[in-house]
Amino acid sequence: MARQRTPSVFSPRSPVVVMALMFLGGYLEAEYGKSWGISGLLFTITGGVGITYFAWCWAGRTPSARAWAAINRGPALALIGIPAFAFPFFGVGAAAFFGLPMVIALPFGLVSVFCLVLIFIGVKDPPKWWGPRWFRKGEHKKDRKGRQPQDALATLTESYAAPPPAVLSQEEVRREFGHVAEPVVQWKGGWVRDPDTDEQDHALARKGTVEGTLAWYPQGLGFAATKREDSLRGKTTVVTVPAGEITGVEVVPARAGADGRRRRGFWMRSPFRRLVVRTASDAHVFDVARGRAPQVAAFIKEQAGQLT
Repeated sequence: MARQRTPSVFSPRSPVVVMALMFLGGYLEAEYGKSWGISGLLFTITGGVGITYFAWCWAGRTPSARAWAAINRGPALALIGIPAFAFPFFGVGAAAFFGLPMVIALPFGLVSVFCLVLIFIGVKDPPKWWGPRWFRKGEHKKDRKGRQPQDALATLTESYAAPPPAVLSQEEVRREFGHVAEPVVQWKGGWVRDPDTDEQDHALARKGTVEGTLAWYPQGLGFAATKREDSLRGKTTVVTVPAGEITGVEVVPARAGADGRRRRGFWMRSPFRRLVVRTASDAHVFDVARGRAPQVAAFIKEQAGQLT
């Protein structure tokens, strides 16, 4: 089965884009409709597009037609915001353009009143009783069960909406090194959990890598994922290496693992050399931002006792 992608907020089928186009059409109608001699036409077209989109979303016959339900605030826009403006735009526009009595716009206005009432009473999401049956039953969630959004903007939107764990990775590192532990120095980078995989944890991630901060504490080396990673992964990601357990520090080529062998594929991998920190039982591989792996390796060697 083809992998479904959560659309970006800027996707042509996103309710954000449709709402923006409706406001643009309304502005052009208000400013230039009469001077262009097409009074009501732009309202009619804009409202018609909005109503068609609303009907398409309501039917939800394909995964693409249900994708709006996975966008942050998508249901509120698709089921409340868009019909609140589309129906009166179409009713008033059609009456003005075709020279019909304005009373025909009344039924369209009633739809708008219903939606506007929901907006003004502070409803941020559609009530449980409002929406198509498949939406109320949560069938849209099955389209993406077990899948991360593959669109970067959709993932970024989700990262702000998803709640982070109760304890963040940064706090967990400090706990492991002692509650009062503060980093001596820190660097942006990532922990390479798997140098061989071609999979991304989400659309903003590098392949096999967790974004975060690498820091040296008085007790040793610590890595903590960013808050965004914690939210998207739904858990903390921490690596700690006590100074006394470090047996070696080295720099390997870009895209390499602890064995020093380059992996194939440039896409979504760091172009810089990597840092490897070894212990008696393990080897940890890190990306370091701006190609600073050699400087970080030299610093760790000095702090850990001039390791060779």
